[in-house]
Amino acid sequence: AGVSTALFLAERGISVLVLEKGRIAGEQSSRNWGWVRQQGRDRAELPLMMEANRLWRGLAERTGEPDLAFTESGCLYLADDAASATKYEEWHGIAREHQLDTRLLSPAEIRERFPGIAGDWTVGMITPSDGRAEPFVAVPALARAAHRAGAVIRESCAARALDLEAGRVAGVVTEAGRVRASRVVLAAGAWSH
Repeated sequence: AGVSTALFLAERGISVLVLEKGRIAGEQSSRNWGWVRQQGRDRAELPLMMEANRLWRGLAERTGEPDLAFTESGCLYLADDAASATKYEEWHGIAREHQLDTRLLSPAEIRERFPGIAGDWTVGMITPSDGRAEPFVAVPALARAAHRAGAVIRESCAARALDLEAGRVAGVVTEAGRVRASRVVLAAGAWSH
């Protein structure tokens, strides 16, 4: 989230400093599954994820970084009980409202399309346009693109606290001292307190 934000801000000519406590993609960013998943998202979140999916499809070409490859692999949910089936059917209505390519699958369609998946499935839900990127590879590629766009990337320098003056952000306190900034994006994930 932080490196992506840095890229988009730097592309707009905004001065950006990324502080990374270790190395880029050395923590949670390299350990997630890399899903660019629209299916099953909260109604309020779905438009954002649809835009993320659209952006990922053109990111390699836009940045000149082939490692930002997006693999359209689809996302499949399977239900073997009435409650899950109802939940998927309800979510399918949300997908239709957003013109997403989500489809419900009958038990026969599930067996035909996915013969290697055993089970007594009552309904399936698939969104073929969902996909993934490889986080361990993609995040450093995003950082390289952000750097070329003008962002400064500082590894091995943890942000420790917000620097506040009169109740307003004045910068960040880091392991190496204070950095003055009128705006700060906190994207530390699990390390945030």
